[in-house]
Amino acid sequence: MKTSISKPVVVCVIMLNSFSDAEVKPLLGFNSKGTSNELALERRLGVAQPKRMNEYHRIMTAKPHHAGTEANINAGNYYAKKLKEFGFDEVHTPRYDVLLPRPVERKVTLLFPEQYELKLVEPPYKEDQDLYKDGVLPPYHAYAADGDVTGEVVFVNYGLPEDYKVLDSLSISVRGKIVLAKYGRSWRGIKPKVASEHGAIGCLIYSDPKDDGFVRGDVMPKGKWRPEWGVQRGSVMDMPTYPGDPLTPFRAAKGNVERLPLDKAPTLQKIPVLPISYGDALPILRNIGGPIAPDSWKGGLAITYHIGPGPAKIHIKLKSDWSLRTIMNVIGILRGSEEPEKIVMVGSHRDAWTFGGRDPISGATVLLETGRVLGNLAEKGYRPKRSIAITSWDGEEYGLIGSVEYGEEFAETLKGNVVVYLNRESYTAGNFSAGGVHSLQPFINQLTKDIDMPGSEGTVYDSWKENSNESSLIKYNSYENVRLVALGSGSDYTVFLDHLGIPSINLGFGSGNGIYHSRYDTHWFFTQYGDPGFVYGIALTELVAKFLLRMANSNVYPFDYSSTAETIHQYIDEVEKEGEDRNMAKHLDFSSLRKSTDMLHATSIVLNNQIELLLSNPEANRVLIKKVNRYLLLAEENFTDNGGLPGRPWFRHQIYAPGFYTGYGVKTLPGVREAIEKGDTREAQKMMVILEQSLQRVQKTLLNAVVVSSGQ
Repeated sequence: MKTSISKPVVVCVIMLNSFSDAEVKPLLGFNSKGTSNELALERRLGVAQPKRMNEYHRIMTAKPHHAGTEANINAGNYYAKKLKEFGFDEVHTPRYDVLLPRPVERKVTLLFPEQYELKLVEPPYKEDQDLYKDGVLPPYHAYAADGDVTGEVVFVNYGLPEDYKVLDSLSISVRGKIVLAKYGRSWRGIKPKVASEHGAIGCLIYSDPKDDGFVRGDVMPKGKWRPEWGVQRGSVMDMPTYPGDPLTPFRAAKGNVERLPLDKAPTLQKIPVLPISYGDALPILRNIGGPIAPDSWKGGLAITYHIGPGPAKIHIKLKSDWSLRTIMNVIGILRGSEEPEKIVMVGSHRDAWTFGGRDPISGATVLLETGRVLGNLAEKGYRPKRSIAITSWDGEEYGLIGSVEYGEEFAETLKGNVVVYLNRESYTAGNFSAGGVHSLQPFINQLTKDIDMPGSEGTVYDSWKENSNESSLIKYNSYENVRLVALGSGSDYTVFLDHLGIPSINLGFGSGNGIYHSRYDTHWFFTQYGDPGFVYGIALTELVAKFLLRMANSNVYPFDYSSTAETIHQYIDEVEKEGEDRNMAKHLDFSSLRKSTDMLHATSIVLNNQIELLLSNPEANRVLIKKVNRYLLLAEENFTDNGGLPGRPWFRHQIYAPGFYTGYGVKTLPGVREAIEKGDTREAQKMMVILEQSLQRVQKTLLNAVVVSSGQ
């Protein structure tokens, strides 16, 4: 196929640039008539009903329901039943047998200079009767190594690589010691990983009251902050290597699949790790000597924070049951009327560490109510053009397991048919935020202008813009856009974006609290402090429903890769500056990357203008639009490389990935950036070539879309 841009195309671009803006801006992917029809359809959407949302929430939080339990399977069956009741045409419940360790023995004792047996429990309080129910697993860290260790304690602040540089400057070693780290600043699994790499034999992680306890405000039950004995559970799987079932990387964990032996699974931690409360951390901290901690390390407890090592000495004994257990996803499909094979998907997870009032059932509640209003619309004859899928993932808390196993099992089908994946996890009343692929940036900005912000006279967009830094605001077609945050990992979009190259977005409302992953994350908490009356849940339901409808009904997929190219230019500036700061500039030439990004940007602008021409008469241009959409569906996938990132081939996307030492936090242009951070010139040069090739693949894909759009 000829791929050069024809003269008629160039003329069309010039003509389009001379047009003045229409008085009413059409929705992205629609023309003016299509916009009017779509907005009329959206006005037929029923309003979300807080009474129903409260019912869903109460039922799904009635019992503790961590992954691999009957209670969580039952919650999944309830979810499936509701989607069928709402008129979804198909509901699938794929199951997987995955490694889900459970605590058998947990014991931590302060031996010297005083003796203290850590409580390692979260007591109930009378205001919340759910706290007296059985079935809550005690605080523990999934995938921590079994062990029986004794050693002096070293306080390591947040346990990040930069904290160990401070320790090195003080000639303090953690080799043969047990480290005590604060929660925060990174995903928890990074802390034991880094500690082990530095020779530590054990790790305790506590929530300091300065971060989410009494320093922030009244604690539970009088307020929403973490009480003295509250503990943050969680997985410490080494997810930056690969998420999903630790024993079956790249393969779905079902049937007779080949599994790694436990001692060969690279994502399992090498040392025992336990989470503790600040009530249990206090006796240890006050018995640590050595240098006084830097001011930036000090927390909110009424003690002088010292680093150690010792004289505090502790004993940790930890043992788990390393069994395979069954998890179950739920996927409901509302079939499209014109392109049923193409799917717009939204998902949240269902499994919780305890009751899951905020995390994750707040999100599951929104998706069920979204399913109800969309089902009602379909029942009245208003079916979307493309199919809509609403999903409930299992095993997310352990390491994104349900979504990853599903993505690995159906990889080729998903890559060819899922238009976009929207992740809609937990939320609380608070500010709006959104992260995702930057080709969706104009679409999200436009969408949020049509949603009223709870408790405000303005829109969600107005609030989003007001709470954003000046540097996050950019001009787009004479409009001001809020820049999307880049996605790293930490939720179920990871397999779709980082592994499969499917455009993904994660958005919602949120504010700080101290109940995360604790026993106190209940229905009572959420209806008292999370979102009383489900006011923000109503707004989220409307936002998600309109997102799905516009994506499913648009004539042309509303992706804009000029926004992607503009963002990549910014990332190149950042990594080039990083190279200069590390005296690597003379070995790294970014000119080819900039040229390829310029070509991507130019081609994207031409394609945007061609799309406007096609949308002037979508019925007449139906065949051409279908061809353009086919290429748009391939574009994001072309940012992936089959070889993946250095040392972690599961992560294939060359623009976005979680950092190897950040976990959830993103590293943009990850192959190049992390090589520069390591000071590895040869690896940086290699990854620059791979990045440039991915940019060229995307540019050629969009150029093909330009060519077919002109009928060639």
